[in-house]
Amino acid sequence: MSDGLKVDFAEIDRMVTGLTTLNAYALPLVPKVGALSADGDLLASAILSPGTAVAAEGAVLSASAQLGVTMVTTEALVVITASIVKVYEAAETAIAAAAAAIEAKVAEAVVFTARVATDVALGVQTVVYTLTAVTAIVKQAIDTGLVSDIAGIAGQSMQQALSTALQSDGTLAQRLVVFASAASNNFGDNFMAALPALSPKIVEVEQNALGDLRGSDTYENLLSTLIADGHRFGLFEDGDPYFVTDVLGSDERKKRAQDTLSDSETALGRHLKIDDEGNVIPTDVASLFASSSQIDGIGQDDFANIRIIKTIDDDKVTRYTVQIPSTQSWERVAGVTPNDLTSDVMAMRYGNNTALSNAVMAAMRREGITDEPVMLVGFSLGGITAGAIAADPHGYNIQQVVTAGAPVGAMNIPAATNVTSFESVSDPVAALDGVPNPDRSSWDTVRGDAPAKPGETGMPSVKDAHDADRYAVMATQNPAVNASSDIAQFLGGDDKESSVNDWEVRRTQ
Repeated sequence: MSDGLKVDFAEIDRMVTGLTTLNAYALPLVPKVGALSADGDLLASAILSPGTAVAAEGAVLSASAQLGVTMVTTEALVVITASIVKVYEAAETAIAAAAAAIEAKVAEAVVFTARVATDVALGVQTVVYTLTAVTAIVKQAIDTGLVSDIAGIAGQSMQQALSTALQSDGTLAQRLVVFASAASNNFGDNFMAALPALSPKIVEVEQNALGDLRGSDTYENLLSTLIADGHRFGLFEDGDPYFVTDVLGSDERKKRAQDTLSDSETALGRHLKIDDEGNVIPTDVASLFASSSQIDGIGQDDFANIRIIKTIDDDKVTRYTVQIPSTQSWERVAGVTPNDLTSDVMAMRYGNNTALSNAVMAAMRREGITDEPVMLVGFSLGGITAGAIAADPHGYNIQQVVTAGAPVGAMNIPAATNVTSFESVSDPVAALDGVPNPDRSSWDTVRGDAPAKPGETGMPSVKDAHDADRYAVMATQNPAVNASSDIAQFLGGDDKESSVNDWEVRRTQ
Protein backbone atom coordinates (compact mmCIF):
# COMPACT_ATOMS: atom_id res chain seq x y z
CA MET A 1 0.00 0.00 0.00
CA SER A 2 1.44 3.37 -0.97
CA ASP A 3 2.02 6.12 1.57
CA GLY A 4 -0.73 8.19 -0.01
CA LEU A 5 -3.35 5.60 0.93
CA LYS A 6 -2.75 5.24 4.67
CA VAL A 7 -6.06 5.50 6.49
CA ASP A 8 -6.36 3.30 9.56
CA PHE A 9 -9.55 1.55 10.58
CA ALA A 10 -9.88 3.73 13.67
CA GLU A 11 -10.31 6.68 11.34
CA ILE A 12 -12.80 4.73 9.24
CA ASP A 13 -14.69 3.79 12.38
CA ARG A 14 -14.82 7.41 13.55
CA MET A 15 -16.23 8.41 10.18
CA VAL A 16 -18.76 5.58 10.22
CA THR A 17 -19.86 6.49 13.76
CA GLY A 18 -20.90 9.89 12.46
CA LEU A 19 -22.97 8.23 9.73
CA THR A 20 -24.45 5.33 11.71
CA THR A 21 -27.82 7.04 11.93
CA LEU A 22 -28.11 6.88 8.14
CA ASN A 23 -28.43 3.11 8.23
CA ALA A 24 -31.81 3.29 9.97
CA TYR A 25 -33.19 5.37 7.11
CA ALA A 26 -31.78 3.36 4.23
CA LEU A 27 -34.48 0.85 3.39
CA PRO A 28 -36.42 3.02 0.91
CA LEU A 29 -33.23 3.48 -1.10
CA VAL A 30 -32.37 -0.19 -1.49
CA PRO A 31 -34.61 -0.86 -4.54
CA LYS A 32 -33.22 2.24 -6.25
CA VAL A 33 -29.68 1.12 -5.59
CA GLY A 34 -30.39 -2.34 -6.90
CA ALA A 35 -31.74 -0.91 -10.13
CA LEU A 36 -28.75 1.40 -10.54
CA SER A 37 -26.22 -1.35 -9.81
CA ALA A 38 -27.73 -3.47 -12.59
CA ASP A 39 -28.00 -0.59 -15.07
CA GLY A 40 -26.85 -1.30 -18.56
CA ASP A 41 -23.45 0.28 -18.95
CA LEU A 42 -21.93 0.61 -15.53
CA LEU A 43 -19.40 -1.88 -16.64
CA ALA A 44 -16.59 -1.49 -14.20
CA SER A 45 -19.04 -0.99 -11.44
CA ALA A 46 -19.42 -4.69 -11.94
CA ILE A 47 -15.67 -5.05 -12.04
CA LEU A 48 -14.47 -2.82 -9.22
CA SER A 49 -16.88 -3.26 -6.34
CA PRO A 50 -14.69 -3.27 -3.23
CA GLY A 51 -17.33 -2.33 -0.65
CA THR A 52 -19.68 -5.09 -1.71
CA ALA A 53 -16.84 -7.60 -1.95
CA VAL A 54 -15.77 -6.83 1.61
CA ALA A 55 -19.29 -7.36 2.91
CA ALA A 56 -19.58 -10.62 0.95
CA GLU A 57 -16.30 -11.89 2.27
CA GLY A 58 -17.82 -11.72 5.74
CA ALA A 59 -14.45 -11.48 7.45
CA VAL A 60 -13.63 -7.80 7.33
CA LEU A 61 -13.64 -5.37 10.23
CA SER A 62 -17.05 -4.04 11.14
CA ALA A 63 -15.99 -0.50 10.31
CA SER A 64 -15.46 -1.25 6.64
CA ALA A 65 -18.63 -3.34 6.50
CA GLN A 66 -20.58 -0.42 7.94
CA LEU A 67 -18.93 1.82 5.40
CA GLY A 68 -20.03 -0.50 2.61
CA VAL A 69 -23.62 -0.31 3.87
CA THR A 70 -23.41 3.47 4.07
CA MET A 71 -22.11 3.64 0.50
CA VAL A 72 -24.97 1.56 -0.80
CA THR A 73 -27.71 3.19 1.21
CA THR A 74 -26.68 6.66 0.14
CA GLU A 75 -26.29 5.63 -3.50
CA ALA A 76 -23.31 7.99 -3.55
CA LEU A 77 -20.62 5.42 -4.21
CA VAL A 78 -22.78 2.71 -5.73
CA VAL A 79 -21.10 3.35 -9.09
CA ILE A 80 -18.01 1.56 -7.84
CA THR A 81 -19.87 -1.35 -6.26
CA ALA A 82 -21.81 -4.12 -7.96
CA SER A 83 -21.07 -7.70 -8.78
CA ILE A 84 -17.76 -9.01 -7.53
CA VAL A 85 -20.03 -10.29 -4.77
CA LYS A 86 -21.45 -12.76 -7.27
CA VAL A 87 -18.13 -14.53 -7.41
CA TYR A 88 -18.00 -14.81 -3.66
CA GLU A 89 -21.62 -15.88 -3.35
CA ALA A 90 -20.63 -18.84 -5.47
CA ALA A 91 -17.62 -19.45 -3.26
CA GLU A 92 -19.74 -19.27 -0.14
CA THR A 93 -22.20 -21.74 -1.63
CA ALA A 94 -19.36 -24.17 -2.33
CA ILE A 95 -18.00 -23.75 1.18
CA ALA A 96 -21.44 -24.28 2.74
CA ALA A 97 -21.93 -27.43 0.69
CA ALA A 98 -18.53 -28.67 1.77
CA ALA A 99 -19.32 -28.06 5.42
CA ALA A 100 -22.60 -29.97 5.16
CA ALA A 101 -20.86 -32.87 3.49
CA ILE A 102 -18.25 -32.98 6.23
CA GLU A 103 -20.99 -33.40 8.81
CA ALA A 104 -22.77 -36.05 6.76
CA LYS A 105 -19.82 -38.06 5.52
CA VAL A 106 -16.76 -38.19 7.69
CA ALA A 107 -14.93 -40.20 5.05
CA GLU A 108 -15.16 -37.27 2.62
CA ALA A 109 -14.10 -34.65 5.15
CA VAL A 110 -10.51 -34.40 3.99
CA VAL A 111 -11.51 -33.85 0.38
CA PHE A 112 -14.01 -31.14 1.15
CA THR A 113 -11.78 -29.46 3.71
CA ALA A 114 -9.03 -29.26 1.14
CA ARG A 115 -11.47 -27.67 -1.30
CA VAL A 116 -12.55 -25.08 1.24
CA ALA A 117 -8.94 -24.33 2.13
CA THR A 118 -8.17 -23.78 -1.54
CA ASP A 119 -11.12 -21.40 -1.92
CA VAL A 120 -10.02 -19.38 1.09
CA ALA A 121 -6.36 -19.27 0.07
CA LEU A 122 -7.14 -18.10 -3.45
CA GLY A 123 -9.42 -15.41 -2.06
CA VAL A 124 -6.82 -13.88 0.26
CA GLN A 125 -5.21 -11.79 -2.48
CA THR A 126 -8.54 -10.40 -3.57
CA VAL A 127 -9.40 -9.47 0.03
CA VAL A 128 -6.07 -7.66 0.42
CA TYR A 129 -6.60 -5.73 -2.82
CA THR A 130 -10.18 -5.01 -1.80
CA LEU A 131 -9.10 -3.54 1.54
CA THR A 132 -6.66 -1.31 -0.30
CA ALA A 133 -9.47 -0.22 -2.60
CA VAL A 134 -11.80 0.55 0.32
CA THR A 135 -9.06 2.61 1.94
CA ALA A 136 -8.58 4.64 -1.25
CA ILE A 137 -12.32 5.29 -1.53
CA VAL A 138 -12.58 6.37 2.11
CA LYS A 139 -9.63 8.71 1.73
CA GLN A 140 -11.10 10.38 -1.35
CA ALA A 141 -14.61 10.59 0.14
CA ILE A 142 -13.16 12.42 3.14
CA ASP A 143 -10.78 14.61 1.13
CA THR A 144 -13.42 15.78 -1.33
CA GLY A 145 -15.99 16.51 1.38
CA LEU A 146 -18.51 13.99 0.04
CA VAL A 147 -18.90 12.45 3.50
CA SER A 148 -19.69 15.87 4.96
CA ASP A 149 -22.24 16.53 2.22
CA ILE A 150 -24.08 13.28 2.94
CA ALA A 151 -23.92 13.84 6.68
CA GLY A 152 -25.45 17.28 6.10
CA ILE A 153 -28.32 15.70 4.18
CA ALA A 154 -28.84 13.25 7.04
CA GLY A 155 -28.90 16.08 9.58
CA GLN A 156 -31.41 18.04 7.55
CA SER A 157 -33.59 14.94 7.19
CA MET A 158 -33.59 14.25 10.92
CA GLN A 159 -34.37 17.87 11.69
CA GLN A 160 -37.38 17.73 9.40
CA ALA A 161 -38.44 14.40 10.92
CA LEU A 162 -38.18 15.78 14.44
CA SER A 163 -40.47 18.66 13.53
CA THR A 164 -42.98 16.22 12.03
CA ALA A 165 -42.86 14.00 15.13
CA LEU A 166 -43.35 16.91 17.53
CA GLN A 167 -46.42 18.03 15.62
CA SER A 168 -47.95 14.56 15.67
CA ASP A 169 -50.33 13.16 18.27
CA GLY A 170 -49.83 10.05 20.37
CA THR A 171 -47.54 8.59 22.96
CA LEU A 172 -43.77 8.99 22.97
CA ALA A 173 -43.38 5.55 21.40
CA GLN A 174 -45.84 6.46 18.64
CA ARG A 175 -44.01 9.71 17.99
CA LEU A 176 -40.72 7.82 17.74
CA VAL A 177 -42.26 5.65 15.05
CA VAL A 178 -43.35 8.81 13.22
CA PHE A 179 -39.84 10.23 13.58
CA ALA A 180 -38.16 7.10 12.19
CA SER A 181 -40.54 6.84 9.25
CA ALA A 182 -40.29 10.55 8.42
CA ALA A 183 -36.49 10.54 8.70
CA SER A 184 -36.30 7.60 6.31
CA ASN A 185 -38.57 9.22 3.74
CA ASN A 186 -36.93 12.62 4.13
CA PHE A 187 -33.44 11.25 3.63
CA GLY A 188 -34.48 9.47 0.44
CA ASP A 189 -36.17 12.60 -0.93
CA ASN A 190 -33.39 14.98 0.14
CA PHE A 191 -30.63 12.76 -1.18
CA MET A 192 -32.29 12.28 -4.55
CA ALA A 193 -32.89 16.03 -4.78
CA ALA A 194 -29.21 16.68 -4.05
CA LEU A 195 -27.87 13.87 -6.24
CA PRO A 196 -27.48 15.90 -9.47
CA ALA A 197 -25.36 18.50 -7.66
CA LEU A 198 -23.39 15.77 -5.87
CA SER A 199 -22.78 13.71 -9.02
CA PRO A 200 -19.60 15.49 -10.23
CA LYS A 201 -18.11 15.07 -6.76
CA ILE A 202 -19.08 11.38 -6.71
CA VAL A 203 -17.33 10.87 -10.06
CA GLU A 204 -14.31 12.80 -8.76
CA VAL A 205 -14.10 10.48 -5.73
CA GLU A 206 -14.32 7.50 -8.04
CA GLN A 207 -11.65 8.66 -10.47
CA ASN A 208 -9.23 9.79 -7.77
CA ALA A 209 -9.64 6.57 -5.80
CA LEU A 210 -9.09 4.42 -8.88
CA GLY A 211 -6.09 6.58 -9.74
CA ASP A 212 -4.67 5.80 -6.30
CA LEU A 213 -5.24 2.11 -6.97
CA ARG A 214 -3.34 2.33 -10.25
CA GLY A 215 -0.44 3.90 -8.38
CA SER A 216 -0.26 0.87 -6.05
CA ASP A 217 -0.88 -1.70 -8.85
CA THR A 218 -4.08 -2.72 -7.05
CA TYR A 219 -6.31 -1.82 -10.03
CA GLU A 220 -4.80 -4.40 -12.40
CA ASN A 221 -4.23 -6.97 -9.65
CA LEU A 222 -7.83 -6.78 -8.45
CA LEU A 223 -9.10 -7.28 -12.00
CA SER A 224 -6.71 -10.18 -12.56
CA THR A 225 -7.70 -12.00 -9.36
CA LEU A 226 -11.38 -11.34 -10.07
CA ILE A 227 -11.02 -12.93 -13.50
CA ALA A 228 -9.01 -15.86 -12.12
CA ASP A 229 -11.54 -16.48 -9.33
CA GLY A 230 -14.39 -16.08 -11.80
CA HIS A 231 -12.96 -18.74 -14.10
CA ARG A 232 -13.10 -21.20 -11.21
CA PHE A 233 -16.87 -20.75 -11.12
CA GLY A 234 -17.51 -20.67 -14.87
CA LEU A 235 -17.52 -16.88 -15.20
CA PHE A 236 -15.78 -14.63 -17.77
CA GLU A 237 -15.33 -17.42 -20.33
CA ASP A 238 -15.20 -15.25 -23.44
CA GLY A 239 -15.44 -17.82 -26.25
CA ASP A 240 -15.22 -17.04 -29.97
CA PRO A 241 -17.42 -14.88 -32.20
CA TYR A 242 -19.41 -16.14 -35.17
CA PHE A 243 -21.63 -14.33 -37.66
CA VAL A 244 -25.38 -14.82 -38.01
CA THR A 245 -27.96 -13.40 -40.40
CA ASP A 246 -31.59 -12.31 -40.13
CA VAL A 247 -31.93 -13.18 -36.44
CA LEU A 248 -34.85 -10.77 -36.01
CA GLY A 249 -36.59 -10.82 -39.34
CA SER A 250 -36.82 -7.71 -41.49
CA ASP A 251 -39.98 -6.30 -39.87
CA GLU A 252 -38.67 -6.48 -36.29
CA ARG A 253 -35.30 -5.10 -37.33
CA LYS A 254 -36.89 -2.12 -39.06
CA LYS A 255 -39.11 -1.49 -36.05
CA ARG A 256 -36.12 -1.44 -33.68
CA ALA A 257 -34.19 0.80 -36.03
CA GLN A 258 -37.12 3.22 -36.28
CA ASP A 259 -37.80 3.27 -32.54
CA THR A 260 -34.23 4.22 -31.65
CA LEU A 261 -34.05 6.67 -34.54
CA SER A 262 -37.14 8.42 -33.19
CA ASP A 263 -35.61 8.65 -29.71
CA SER A 264 -32.42 10.18 -31.10
CA GLU A 265 -34.25 12.64 -33.32
CA THR A 266 -36.39 13.72 -30.36
CA ALA A 267 -33.26 14.23 -28.24
CA LEU A 268 -31.55 16.25 -30.97
CA GLY A 269 -34.63 18.11 -32.16
CA ARG A 270 -33.96 17.40 -35.83
CA HIS A 271 -34.19 14.74 -38.50
CA LEU A 272 -31.18 12.59 -39.29
CA LYS A 273 -29.97 11.31 -42.63
CA ILE A 274 -30.90 7.65 -43.16
CA ASP A 275 -30.65 5.04 -45.89
CA ASP A 276 -33.50 3.01 -47.40
CA GLU A 277 -33.42 0.59 -44.44
CA GLY A 278 -33.74 3.37 -41.87
CA ASN A 279 -30.07 3.18 -40.81
CA VAL A 280 -28.45 6.44 -39.71
CA ILE A 281 -25.81 7.83 -42.06
CA PRO A 282 -23.72 10.11 -39.81
CA THR A 283 -23.10 13.61 -41.12
CA ASP A 284 -21.70 15.08 -37.89
CA VAL A 285 -20.48 13.90 -34.48
CA ALA A 286 -23.95 14.09 -32.94
CA SER A 287 -25.34 11.70 -35.54
CA LEU A 288 -22.34 9.40 -34.97
CA PHE A 289 -23.56 8.91 -31.40
CA ALA A 290 -27.16 8.61 -32.61
CA SER A 291 -25.97 5.78 -34.84
CA SER A 292 -24.27 4.20 -31.80
CA SER A 293 -27.61 4.32 -30.01
CA GLN A 294 -29.32 2.76 -33.01
CA ILE A 295 -27.03 -0.27 -33.30
CA ASP A 296 -27.55 -0.95 -29.59
CA GLY A 297 -31.31 -0.66 -30.08
CA ILE A 298 -31.24 -3.07 -33.01
CA GLY A 299 -29.01 -5.75 -31.52
CA GLN A 300 -30.10 -5.49 -27.88
CA ASP A 301 -29.24 -8.80 -26.18
CA ASP A 302 -29.90 -10.88 -29.31
CA PHE A 303 -26.59 -10.18 -31.05
CA ALA A 304 -23.80 -7.62 -31.25
CA ASN A 305 -24.59 -5.26 -34.10
CA ILE A 306 -21.36 -3.97 -35.67
CA ARG A 307 -21.95 -1.21 -38.19
CA ILE A 308 -19.51 -0.41 -41.00
CA ILE A 309 -20.16 2.73 -43.05
CA LYS A 310 -18.32 3.08 -46.34
CA THR A 311 -17.86 6.53 -47.85
CA ILE A 312 -16.36 7.38 -51.21
CA ASP A 313 -15.37 11.02 -51.57
CA ASP A 314 -15.53 12.99 -54.78
CA ASP A 315 -11.77 12.39 -55.00
CA LYS A 316 -12.60 8.63 -55.13
CA VAL A 317 -10.89 7.93 -51.81
CA THR A 318 -12.65 5.18 -49.85
CA ARG A 319 -12.88 5.48 -46.07
CA TYR A 320 -14.60 3.34 -43.44
CA THR A 321 -16.34 4.17 -40.16
CA VAL A 322 -16.62 1.17 -37.84
CA GLN A 323 -19.17 1.51 -35.03
CA ILE A 324 -18.96 -0.87 -32.07
CA PRO A 325 -21.95 -1.61 -29.78
CA SER A 326 -22.05 -1.08 -26.02
CA THR A 327 -22.93 -3.57 -23.27
CA GLN A 328 -26.33 -5.14 -23.79
CA SER A 329 -26.21 -8.25 -21.59
CA TRP A 330 -25.35 -8.30 -17.88
CA GLU A 331 -25.56 -12.02 -17.20
CA ARG A 332 -22.75 -13.28 -14.94
CA VAL A 333 -22.03 -16.25 -17.20
CA ALA A 334 -20.91 -15.40 -20.73
CA GLY A 335 -23.85 -15.80 -23.06
CA VAL A 336 -24.68 -15.62 -26.72
CA THR A 337 -24.04 -11.87 -27.00
CA PRO A 338 -20.34 -10.87 -27.09
CA ASN A 339 -21.01 -7.30 -25.96
CA ASP A 340 -21.70 -8.28 -22.36
CA LEU A 341 -20.29 -8.20 -18.82
CA THR A 342 -17.60 -10.72 -19.72
CA SER A 343 -16.37 -8.48 -22.53
CA ASP A 344 -16.36 -5.52 -20.12
CA VAL A 345 -14.17 -7.33 -17.61
CA MET A 346 -11.77 -8.75 -20.17
CA ALA A 347 -11.44 -5.51 -22.15
CA MET A 348 -10.65 -3.44 -19.05
CA ARG A 349 -7.85 -5.84 -18.11
CA TYR A 350 -6.54 -7.28 -21.37
CA GLY A 351 -7.55 -4.77 -24.04
CA ASN A 352 -7.84 -6.02 -27.60
CA ASN A 353 -8.32 -9.69 -26.80
CA THR A 354 -12.06 -10.23 -26.44
CA ALA A 355 -14.74 -11.94 -28.48
CA LEU A 356 -16.15 -8.50 -29.31
CA SER A 357 -12.86 -7.01 -30.54
CA ASN A 358 -12.17 -10.16 -32.55
CA ALA A 359 -15.65 -9.86 -34.05
CA VAL A 360 -14.98 -6.25 -35.04
CA MET A 361 -11.77 -7.15 -36.87
CA ALA A 362 -13.45 -10.16 -38.49
CA ALA A 363 -16.23 -7.86 -39.74
CA MET A 364 -13.60 -5.50 -41.13
CA ARG A 365 -12.02 -8.38 -43.02
CA ARG A 366 -15.38 -9.48 -44.39
CA GLU A 367 -16.07 -5.91 -45.45
CA GLY A 368 -12.90 -6.05 -47.51
CA ILE A 369 -10.99 -3.43 -45.54
CA THR A 370 -7.24 -3.64 -46.07
CA ASP A 371 -5.18 -0.45 -45.85
CA GLU A 372 -7.99 2.10 -46.28
CA PRO A 373 -8.36 4.85 -43.63
CA VAL A 374 -10.59 3.73 -40.74
CA MET A 375 -12.41 5.65 -38.00
CA LEU A 376 -13.49 3.63 -34.94
CA VAL A 377 -16.51 4.90 -33.01
CA GLY A 378 -18.05 3.62 -29.80
CA PHE A 379 -20.12 4.51 -26.77
CA SER A 380 -19.18 2.92 -23.41
CA LEU A 381 -17.94 -0.66 -24.06
CA GLY A 382 -17.91 0.24 -27.76
CA GLY A 383 -15.50 3.07 -26.98
CA ILE A 384 -13.35 0.83 -24.77
CA THR A 385 -13.10 -1.70 -27.59
CA ALA A 386 -12.38 1.03 -30.15
CA GLY A 387 -9.52 2.32 -27.99
CA ALA A 388 -8.17 -1.20 -27.46
CA ILE A 389 -8.16 -1.93 -31.20
CA ALA A 390 -6.50 1.42 -31.94
CA ALA A 391 -3.78 0.56 -29.41
CA ASP A 392 -3.25 -2.81 -31.14
CA PRO A 393 -4.60 -2.40 -34.69
CA HIS A 394 -3.26 -5.64 -36.23
CA GLY A 395 -2.14 -3.82 -39.36
CA TYR A 396 -5.31 -1.79 -39.97
CA ASN A 397 -4.97 1.89 -40.82
CA ILE A 398 -6.76 3.36 -37.81
CA GLN A 399 -6.59 7.14 -38.30
CA GLN A 400 -9.34 8.36 -35.98
CA VAL A 401 -11.12 7.20 -32.81
CA VAL A 402 -14.27 8.82 -31.43
CA THR A 403 -15.60 7.71 -28.04
CA ALA A 404 -18.38 8.74 -25.67
CA GLY A 405 -18.59 7.79 -22.00
CA ALA A 406 -15.66 5.39 -22.33
CA PRO A 407 -12.65 5.03 -19.97
CA VAL A 408 -9.82 5.08 -22.54
CA GLY A 409 -7.25 7.43 -20.97
CA ALA A 410 -4.93 4.61 -19.88
CA MET A 411 -4.81 2.96 -23.32
CA ASN A 412 -1.60 3.18 -25.33
CA ILE A 413 -3.15 4.61 -28.48
CA PRO A 414 -0.35 5.80 -30.81
CA ALA A 415 0.15 9.56 -31.02
CA ALA A 416 -0.27 9.30 -34.80
CA THR A 417 -3.93 8.26 -34.26
CA ASN A 418 -6.34 11.11 -33.64
CA VAL A 419 -8.72 10.63 -30.70
CA THR A 420 -11.82 12.62 -29.73
CA SER A 421 -13.36 11.65 -26.40
CA PHE A 422 -16.60 12.95 -24.91
CA GLU A 423 -16.85 12.66 -21.12
CA SER A 424 -19.55 14.02 -18.84
CA VAL A 425 -18.40 15.08 -15.37
CA SER A 426 -21.41 13.17 -13.97
CA ASP A 427 -20.78 9.96 -15.93
CA PRO A 428 -19.26 7.29 -13.64
CA VAL A 429 -18.31 4.99 -16.51
CA ALA A 430 -16.07 7.53 -18.26
CA ALA A 431 -13.95 7.81 -15.09
CA LEU A 432 -13.45 4.10 -14.49
CA ASP A 433 -9.87 4.04 -15.73
CA GLY A 434 -8.85 6.38 -12.90
CA VAL A 435 -6.72 8.63 -15.10
CA PRO A 436 -7.34 11.76 -17.18
CA ASN A 437 -6.95 11.49 -20.94
CA PRO A 438 -3.50 12.31 -22.34
CA ASP A 439 -2.70 15.95 -22.96
CA ARG A 440 -1.48 15.89 -26.54
CA SER A 441 -2.28 17.60 -29.82
CA SER A 442 -3.82 14.48 -31.39
CA TRP A 443 -6.20 13.81 -28.45
CA ASP A 444 -9.18 16.12 -27.98
CA THR A 445 -11.25 15.63 -24.82
CA VAL A 446 -14.66 17.29 -24.69
CA ARG A 447 -15.57 17.35 -20.99
CA GLY A 448 -18.47 19.10 -19.33
CA ASP A 449 -21.84 18.80 -17.64
CA ALA A 450 -24.25 16.13 -18.81
CA PRO A 451 -26.82 18.02 -20.89
CA ALA A 452 -30.56 17.72 -20.42
CA LYS A 453 -32.70 16.31 -23.20
CA PRO A 454 -35.80 18.12 -24.43
CA GLY A 455 -38.55 17.95 -21.83
CA GLU A 456 -36.21 17.24 -18.93
CA THR A 457 -35.99 19.58 -15.97
CA GLY A 458 -32.95 19.89 -13.73
CA MET A 459 -29.47 18.46 -14.07
CA PRO A 460 -28.88 14.79 -14.98
CA SER A 461 -27.23 12.74 -12.22
CA VAL A 462 -24.94 9.69 -12.12
CA LYS A 463 -28.05 7.57 -12.67
CA ASP A 464 -28.78 8.88 -16.15
CA ALA A 465 -25.68 10.75 -17.38
CA HIS A 466 -24.40 7.65 -19.18
CA ASP A 467 -26.51 7.72 -22.32
CA ALA A 468 -25.54 7.72 -26.02
CA ASP A 469 -28.27 10.15 -27.04
CA ARG A 470 -27.25 12.50 -24.21
CA TYR A 471 -23.73 12.49 -25.64
CA ALA A 472 -25.25 13.27 -29.03
CA VAL A 473 -26.79 16.37 -27.44
CA MET A 474 -23.41 17.17 -25.87
CA ALA A 475 -21.82 17.02 -29.34
CA THR A 476 -24.45 19.41 -30.67
CA GLN A 477 -23.50 21.84 -27.90
CA ASN A 478 -19.83 21.60 -28.97
CA PRO A 479 -20.02 22.26 -32.72
CA ALA A 480 -16.28 22.91 -33.01
CA VAL A 481 -15.64 19.16 -33.15
CA ASN A 482 -17.46 19.04 -36.49
CA ALA A 483 -14.89 21.45 -37.92
CA SER A 484 -12.18 18.81 -37.54
CA SER A 485 -11.26 17.56 -40.99
CA ASP A 486 -9.87 14.42 -39.34
CA ILE A 487 -13.44 13.42 -38.44
CA ALA A 488 -15.33 15.15 -41.27
CA GLN A 489 -13.52 13.18 -43.98
CA PHE A 490 -15.18 9.99 -42.75
CA LEU A 491 -18.72 11.39 -42.52
CA GLY A 492 -21.44 11.14 -45.13
CA GLY A 493 -22.55 14.18 -47.09
CA ASP A 494 -24.19 15.36 -50.28
CA ASP A 495 -20.92 15.13 -52.19
CA LYS A 496 -20.17 11.58 -51.03
CA GLU A 497 -21.38 8.10 -51.80
CA SER A 498 -22.28 6.37 -48.52
CA SER A 499 -23.46 2.86 -47.66
CA VAL A 500 -24.27 1.15 -44.35
CA ASN A 501 -23.66 -2.52 -43.63
CA ASP A 502 -24.54 -4.09 -40.27
CA TRP A 503 -22.84 -7.31 -39.15
CA GLU A 504 -24.66 -9.51 -36.64
CA VAL A 505 -22.38 -11.44 -34.30
CA ARG A 506 -22.86 -13.99 -31.54
CA ARG A 507 -20.46 -15.87 -29.27
CA THR A 508 -19.81 -19.60 -28.97
CA GLN A 509 -20.65 -21.05 -25.55
